[in-house]
Amino acid sequence: MPSAHKSDCPGLMQAERANCLPDLLLSSPPEWLDKPLLRSRHKNGKWVSCSRIRVQQSVLRLAAWLESEGIQPGDRVGLLGHNCAEWFIADFAILRLGAVTVPAYFTDPSEAVQYVFDDAEVSLVLVEEGDQLDKLDGMMVKHRAFHGIDSIRTIIDDESWDHRLQAPCPKRDDLATLIYTSGTTGHPKGVMLTHHNLLSDVAAGLGGVEVFPDDLFLSFLPTSHAFERTVGHFLPTASGAEIAYAEDVTTLLRDMPEVQPTVMVSVPRLYEKIYAGVQSKLAAGPAIKRRLFSLAQKLGLERFELSMQGKELSGPKALLWGVLDKVVNAKLREKMGGHIRAFISGGAALHPDIARFLLAADITVLPGYGLTETSPVLSVNVQSLIKPATVGPALPGVMLKLADDGELLVKGPMVMQGYWKQPEATAKAMDADGWLYTGDKVEMDDDGYITIVDRKKEIMVLSNGENVAPAVIEQHLNQDPCFLQSMIIADKRAYVTALIVPDEEAIKVAWMLDHPQPLPEDWRDGALASTWFMQRIHNDEHDLSSYMQVKQFRMLDEEWTQANGLLTPTLKLKRRNIHERYADIIEAMYAKPEDQESLDGHFPDA
Repeated sequence: MPSAHKSDCPGLMQAERANCLPDLLLSSPPEWLDKPLLRSRHKNGKWVSCSRIRVQQSVLRLAAWLESEGIQPGDRVGLLGHNCAEWFIADFAILRLGAVTVPAYFTDPSEAVQYVFDDAEVSLVLVEEGDQLDKLDGMMVKHRAFHGIDSIRTIIDDESWDHRLQAPCPKRDDLATLIYTSGTTGHPKGVMLTHHNLLSDVAAGLGGVEVFPDDLFLSFLPTSHAFERTVGHFLPTASGAEIAYAEDVTTLLRDMPEVQPTVMVSVPRLYEKIYAGVQSKLAAGPAIKRRLFSLAQKLGLERFELSMQGKELSGPKALLWGVLDKVVNAKLREKMGGHIRAFISGGAALHPDIARFLLAADITVLPGYGLTETSPVLSVNVQSLIKPATVGPALPGVMLKLADDGELLVKGPMVMQGYWKQPEATAKAMDADGWLYTGDKVEMDDDGYITIVDRKKEIMVLSNGENVAPAVIEQHLNQDPCFLQSMIIADKRAYVTALIVPDEEAIKVAWMLDHPQPLPEDWRDGALASTWFMQRIHNDEHDLSSYMQVKQFRMLDEEWTQANGLLTPTLKLKRRNIHERYADIIEAMYAKPEDQESLDGHFPDA
């Protein structure tokens, strides 16, 4: 597999020769020192950049202050707050001191945040003022102190601060961070990652995807997310790139054109929303726009597939592509800033149709795969050979093998040291030879490209013995702009059913295209709308085996969020919580037909 060449990728050399994570910042080449490193939106609405040398000074000043507060190498220090330049500086300061960074998700409720900090036995918490600080109310403070982001700003701006940092640089094998898994079931576990683990993964990532000193990242995922921490935090730092911080995920559509990023790291939800938004606008627009878009997609996909063979469109097709690209695709790219060189997708499998949609619009998306326990990235598509239905081949240094049941096992320097204070859980996750059981069932092709089948623990077995992969079905449903979210129920049941969170506005538009009459008021459960929804569902599932197709569904009136406890901070479904919340609705879908007043949402096998 092609990979980045060291001479062309200075970040790769930086990561390989670093003795600890702070070296990525503090041992930068002289020519990078005056380059901007961190960019934030000022209160006046303007974007303000901070140079690398100034960030270095701020990190050393804050590390010295932490030392003066009694923090010693090995102590755990909590971080809680939205993505910002201060979060970056605080993380590197903690690491330079030789302490251990313990990030908590700013989207988590107070109980989850306090569990993380209690379990990690943090000595101090650096926390954003306001709602985040309120989450720590009632937390035992016997061995803890809290300092807000505003006080951090005061410290790093205090040029008169004269305490000299005494602590030596940490060693490569020292513990760097505890990253707590998002906990789809039970309490989260603290994943122990060393400087070596994370540096190895940064080097591996740069061996698969090239990043350059003139790249600009736009960060919006929580930096407590392992994917963002490695690929959107440490990796650009190693590469001399700049990082801009979106104010919030809700401001992305405004921030992208203003920042004009070249690289973005995201979970599939962003791409799903982009896809659904385009489909919804097309549905509401004139037929000519839909025809032009369809033609642009068809020709764009042909162009992409040719490019993977080292070929190009030619003749009339090349001329037509030039026109369609300007008329159709350029507008979409401009909304993303117009300079995107690569979207890197991780955190969950990206639906191949959505990947193809972006690639056909000449927007490079590189689906990848990893786990918090592996620092986290294990594989990613390379730009010279993108296979949209896969998560790419293993990164350099990553060893993979398949168990007899198809579960993926992984070994390499990026694999964790274990779970914090949980030796039994560690022993279950890793064998004596250091192979980590990922819990994911996969397939691998002749080129070593990995296709995720499903989470092993989430594989459902119908009462007739057929195995159902819920994520595969949910991916099909979620690409429909009418369906915001979905969850499959099938385990030990006679057939597959679905809970669906609808997008009412998209439904109104799509209904109008198919029907002369307005959308019925009882559209959530009325017979006419239910039949129409089921037709859409089966259109989405046309390539699935019949036993994997949804036979009944229910439309819900509440979106699943982290706030209501139905999504993890990494936007994964909390299946147990959702099942408990809608237990009565689920059971009604499996009641005997003769006991039901109607069979709305039922669609028998053909």
